[in-house]
Amino acid sequence: MKHGIGYKLPWQRLMWRGMTVALLVSSSCGLPRDDKAVVLTAGADLDPGLPLGPYSRGDALAEEVNVERAARFLDTVATNWGEKHGCVTCHTNGYYLTAPNEVFGDRPAFQKVRAFAEGFVDSWDQEHMPDTEVFVATAAFLAINDAEAQRALSPVTVKALDFAWEHQSEEGHWAGWVKCNWPPFESDDHYGATLIAIAVGMAPDSYRQIDRVEVGMRRLESYLSSHPPSHLHHKAMLLWAAKYVDGLVNADERERWTEELFDLQQADGGFASGLLGTWRQRQGEPSDPPVRVESDGYGTGFVVFVLRQAGVPAADPRIQKGVAWLETHQRTGGHWWTQSLRNESDTSNFLTHAGTTFALKALAATNLPES
Repeated sequence: MKHGIGYKLPWQRLMWRGMTVALLVSSSCGLPRDDKAVVLTAGADLDPGLPLGPYSRGDALAEEVNVERAARFLDTVATNWGEKHGCVTCHTNGYYLTAPNEVFGDRPAFQKVRAFAEGFVDSWDQEHMPDTEVFVATAAFLAINDAEAQRALSPVTVKALDFAWEHQSEEGHWAGWVKCNWPPFESDDHYGATLIAIAVGMAPDSYRQIDRVEVGMRRLESYLSSHPPSHLHHKAMLLWAAKYVDGLVNADERERWTEELFDLQQADGGFASGLLGTWRQRQGEPSDPPVRVESDGYGTGFVVFVLRQAGVPAADPRIQKGVAWLETHQRTGGHWWTQSLRNESDTSNFLTHAGTTFALKALAATNLPES
């Protein structure tokens, strides 16, 4: 059964730190506003009974934004996803590992999901390897997690990255990346290339100076140079990566792409995931209907976060409009609604999970006053 990035494999369980855990083997903060203070706490209990969706645009809006409620939601879905499906996926427990460290770093669930990922990597060998997108994305999320925690890359992270470099094509990308019209994560090779660029760009200089890493990054940069972005999600990922990797984006591109993203801002202040690409529903065929356009959690959180990474001040009125949308569109369950960009009738809309992570990343990125 496929959920997001990857597939279930037969070696799904092992003893890890004295407990049996399901391996992650497949993929498929305060606010800057004086009138709405948010208390950040750690260590909230999980709700093991919380279902993994489905989520809908009819989910009730919360009366006010609550970061702790969002953190509890993500703690639960990230932990439950691994235990229920035995997989790591960009839309749930993968991006969860990149959530703001100041909120999540000491939370028991966060540490548990990290342990899942480490146990998964420790099980890899040449005879038992997950699919390409699984080990590449896992390596990236572990590296970003280490960087967010301001620590050196762990041996497990280095092992995962070594597997990624070993399977990189001469052209510079990962040709086996799954493309099954589950955008924005599983629809093209560009996404995986930029995700690794971000992760390695955030790594310590001592890692980036290793010979095999320098070779891999030269190939990666060559691939991205020869395969220009075909839509705004590509451009946004490059803007994020360019914060850490010199030369990926020039000054003219940074200015133009920033304005292109702002041009997508909706009248209510939010951003729509459906406008970030050229995607179509269902199988992605030209005859399939276009994805629905509406302000949502992933679109708004991702764009606001990326624009901050690109150097747009938190005080920019357009950023503040995006923040205001996030403050007024959290649901009572703690999440920010996002419809799957595939939009099939039986889709549970798990992009809501990544949307909630990016909502918190955006709020964290707009928290500090400008100097």
